[in-house]
Amino acid sequence: MTWGDVVRAEYRVLGPLEVLLDGEPVTVPAGRSQVLLAALLLRANRFVPVDELIDLVWNGTPPRLDRAKATLQMVVRRLRVALGEADCVRSAPGGYLAVVEPDQLDLLRCRALAHSGDFGAAAALWRGPVLVDVASDALHRTEVERLADERLVVLERRIEADLERGLAGELVAELRSLVADHPLREPFWRQLMLALYRSGRQAEALDAYQDVRAELVEQLGVEPGEALRDLHGRILRADVPKCAKVPRQLPGGVQTFVGRDEELGLLGGTSGVTVVHGVGGVGKTALTLRWAREARDRFPDGDLYVNLRGFDQEAAPLDPAAAAETLLVGLGVTAVPADEDARFALLRTEFADRRMLLVLDNAASVRQVVPLLPGSAGVRVLITSRNQLRVLVSQHDATAIGLRQLAFDESRALLAAVLGEQRLRAEPEAVREIADRCAGLPLALRVFSERVARFPDTSLREFVSELDSARLDALSDFDDVDVRSVFSWSYRALDDDSARMFRLLSLHPGLDLDVGAAAALAGVSVVQARRTLERLVADHLVQSRTPGRYDLHDLLRAYAAELCGDDEAAALRLTEFYVHTLENAATHEGGRMLTRAGEITPGVVPREFSSRIDALAWVRQEWDNFQAVAHQAIGRGWGRLGMVVAAHMHGYLLFTRTRCNDAISLFEAARSYGTPREQGFMLLKLAAVYDEVGRLEESLRCFDEGLRFVHEAGERVAEAASLINMAGVHRRLGNAEDAVDCARRGLEIAVELADPYYESAARANVALQLRVAGRLEEALAESERALIVVQDLDDKFMHANVRGLHARILGQIGRLDEAVSELSSAIEVSFQFGDIAGAAEGLRDLGKFLVELGRPDDAAEVWRRALTTCRDLDGPRADEIAALLEEL
Repeated sequence: MTWGDVVRAEYRVLGPLEVLLDGEPVTVPAGRSQVLLAALLLRANRFVPVDELIDLVWNGTPPRLDRAKATLQMVVRRLRVALGEADCVRSAPGGYLAVVEPDQLDLLRCRALAHSGDFGAAAALWRGPVLVDVASDALHRTEVERLADERLVVLERRIEADLERGLAGELVAELRSLVADHPLREPFWRQLMLALYRSGRQAEALDAYQDVRAELVEQLGVEPGEALRDLHGRILRADVPKCAKVPRQLPGGVQTFVGRDEELGLLGGTSGVTVVHGVGGVGKTALTLRWAREARDRFPDGDLYVNLRGFDQEAAPLDPAAAAETLLVGLGVTAVPADEDARFALLRTEFADRRMLLVLDNAASVRQVVPLLPGSAGVRVLITSRNQLRVLVSQHDATAIGLRQLAFDESRALLAAVLGEQRLRAEPEAVREIADRCAGLPLALRVFSERVARFPDTSLREFVSELDSARLDALSDFDDVDVRSVFSWSYRALDDDSARMFRLLSLHPGLDLDVGAAAALAGVSVVQARRTLERLVADHLVQSRTPGRYDLHDLLRAYAAELCGDDEAAALRLTEFYVHTLENAATHEGGRMLTRAGEITPGVVPREFSSRIDALAWVRQEWDNFQAVAHQAIGRGWGRLGMVVAAHMHGYLLFTRTRCNDAISLFEAARSYGTPREQGFMLLKLAAVYDEVGRLEESLRCFDEGLRFVHEAGERVAEAASLINMAGVHRRLGNAEDAVDCARRGLEIAVELADPYYESAARANVALQLRVAGRLEEALAESERALIVVQDLDDKFMHANVRGLHARILGQIGRLDEAVSELSSAIEVSFQFGDIAGAAEGLRDLGKFLVELGRPDDAAEVWRRALTTCRDLDGPRADEIAALLEEL
């Protein structure tokens, strides 16, 4: 079998046993062949003696030894024939082994990802119980049980990372399932308590502690461990931070960093804002990240990083307002203002009193960075640019560090770090010519040296001659210096697959991509794509600054784009990968999928997700890529694909509520594509986004237009839901009677549908609009009807919302005792479902009713609980409740 044949095969043991060849399944005969392959793969690349294999294959009861050995040889032959080109079984004296590369076997890939800290990707590789379809009790006893524990450790680490990212509410259901399956595993209980507490469900967190304590005492006769006891005590004292970690966003730096001692000293000796400027490829980002990583302990409140894309030929520079939104999200803000000036002001507020590091990479102009500068002396700002940005120095007290090309000694040191000192001493003249050809630019020196390092027996003079033959016109970024020949020389040395991948990467419109997107671009398997990308990383033609993510330096991207030109088929495959993977993610959100992507190009394999948490993590990681790919699709004439991306983004957009503003341009661009029915849905989604960011008049216009489309399409559910939402927009505009009219139209349709869910929601909406209009008796009657209808639903959350509305109406008409009882019950259900905002608002109103009843002490206790609840919620709630307490 050739090397090329090996990389085409993929083996999976983290779930049912699977073998794939070029993405297509290979049938492994059931019975002993499956057990044999599984046993070898679980000990991949390790010798397994015949005696052990016999014991596993015959499940501990083998026939006579000589007969068993002969039969095992027959099983091996049958397995190898069945595997065909995917055969990985090798014979050795006294046994066998499976020879696979790390990227070919999901178990090895999982361990590598876990070792790199990417626990989310590692956990996603598990497709269910290990080898559930392989019948061998002996194999499961000796190997599978150990792997099951390994999986739980990966899950624990992944959940810990999700908790740190603020996903507490989303984790509760998964953790309840895990503690039910593993009742004695204390780390899962600790994580469940933490998730409940951070979701505002303190009482349930304390109940969880009592549950695990009872389980441990009954089953083992022991008390909970120190970690659980400590967390229990801190929950009782309300001494648990809502977010476990401060933001740490610095990407990885280069490994072969040399010299720059003077510049590092200058960075360490200054404060405030510093601009590091110099030509492309001179190492501005590498220097900045080197110093930042060494100095990050000086910034206890974290570090933020934004690539402003000032010199990316494939995309416009990042708008300051969009950069501000990214920074605010990194700081934990969940309600980002629509107005850009308000956004910049909020950013300065968030920076106040913090000791942080802010890196603004690849700035094109002063206009890009000035709005992002903090007003706080505690925030250190590092800016990199090919321009000097003199206005920052003259008007904003910035210091400037001009970065020159490396001197010969420094260039030589970088070459020595890769090639070794002995090799350089043998050919000093060739080394000087190499340094000259690379113009002292670290990027060119790394690209050159990484390729040369793979040929230790070839003279450096020979490589210099190759460089001479590869000389091309100089890149404009390098003035008169010709380093493009270095890129050309390294590119020409690539194998065909790697060269093609390098060219195609320039078609990706986003900042970076994962291996699945790269596989789609090239139309190859994930295994092949990963191997090719790692080859390009080894040659320094591609960067991997975060595990599993790949990107191009902007100079190399420009070179790759020039080589590639356009490849519409590759761009279509990439678009379809994102469209269909996003659709797979959206299926985990539940509900009816109104828009489908349709057919997919053969060979494009979208990603699948084992859980909603995995899907959500991927969506957050790829958010900027969705927008870039969708805009590119629309620009290429694939408007419907761009529309489908926007449609599937919408559910996540309103879930996160942090990226609405920067998504509006995509929704506006996508609204006119698809069938009339799909256009109607897009208009209604755009109306909801306009409402979210406060553009209410535009929201109403989109609702009006979208309602016509969905009415003509017979989509009565969408029509009713949109009328309900439209009523809320009218209410926020102060059009109380229009809101009532809209709500009643929605109710008429909901009654026609004969669905208690829609009818109860519609009746509650009518009651709300009547209440706002001051028609309280009518509002009370409608809320009572809604309560009757909602009784037919097995939906505690909906029931609680209707009760909460009914309670507020009761309170307004003076029936305060009833109001307190109803609202108290509704608040507890809000806590159970993680609706922190709803619970905080309920506690606010409950306290007001208690004050009216002459119970100020009870009101104060309720408002103190409300303050604790909304401590980390953005918006005015905490200030409002604090003011109420102060007045009391």
